[in-house]
Amino acid sequence: MSIRAQVISTIDEKGIDQMGPDDLIVKYHSVDVRSRSRLIVYSNQKAVVRIQGQIQGVFDPGSHDLQTPINPVAQFFAKFQYSGNVPWEVEVLFVSTARHEARSEGVTQTRELVPMKYQVAYYFMVTDPVKFINSVQFSGFKYTVEDFKSYVSPIVDQAVSQVLNMVSLNEVYANLHKITDAVTASLRSFMEEVGIHLITCRIVRLEPEDETMRRVVQLMALGLDVNTAIRARLSEIMAQRSDPAATNMMLGVPYYPIYILPTAGMPTNIQQLMVPPTQQRQQSQQGSSEQSSGFEISGG
Repeated sequence: MSIRAQVISTIDEKGIDQMGPDDLIVKYHSVDVRSRSRLIVYSNQKAVVRIQGQIQGVFDPGSHDLQTPINPVAQFFAKFQYSGNVPWEVEVLFVSTARHEARSEGVTQTRELVPMKYQVAYYFMVTDPVKFINSVQFSGFKYTVEDFKSYVSPIVDQAVSQVLNMVSLNEVYANLHKITDAVTASLRSFMEEVGIHLITCRIVRLEPEDETMRRVVQLMALGLDVNTAIRARLSEIMAQRSDPAATNMMLGVPYYPIYILPTAGMPTNIQQLMVPPTQQRQQSQQGSSEQSSGFEISGG
């Protein structure tokens, strides 16, 4: 914010708007209100003037002279018969009335105590700046969507948990609309109390926190039964580790390494085929060394 020739707005001296796309409230503290000071409120904004901690006026988009007789701020100072610079603490809070999006996420659990991750997206806009300013608390220069998300997240978590804690894992996605309705009802009731209109709300993500459990649920959604889905997930893990038994795990058949099969009573040529390649190389190297040593002895 800046005061350029007694003009109060969110545009600074460099022409940059301090009201960013993720800002809900931008505060300018200790405003020097002079005679014929002009307050400029841009579109999708409303300005709230607070004097000595009390809200004295709300201004819609447009240009406003703070010293006109019909102005609530001018009426406030007229009570004290004071002209010139204002000796009281004056704040101008610019509130965004544009549409914003916030996402709250967390972890809850099903009836079987399976941890579930969720993410809820909700779209809203400020309709009553006075209620909104009186309901939130911030100590900085701005109040952002991220701050509002932290303020609302406990309400979202409670609404999601109330439904999900009573539902089993295999019924979660069948009851997804119930979770959405519960979150929407809780958010709408809460936001109306703080001067915000909830436009819409939706569940963006709802899945088991454990990666293996999440993969099993995905495989079951493809039509696999529980046992096959579990074997498929274990086979996937084993294949990532280059385990030769991964295919057997997927097919559900035992895996017998050929090198540990019993060889008693088998022909010699078959027994040789079942010897590991490393052992075959060691035997051949050992045989060649013995032959070379024999040649040396006979030569002597």
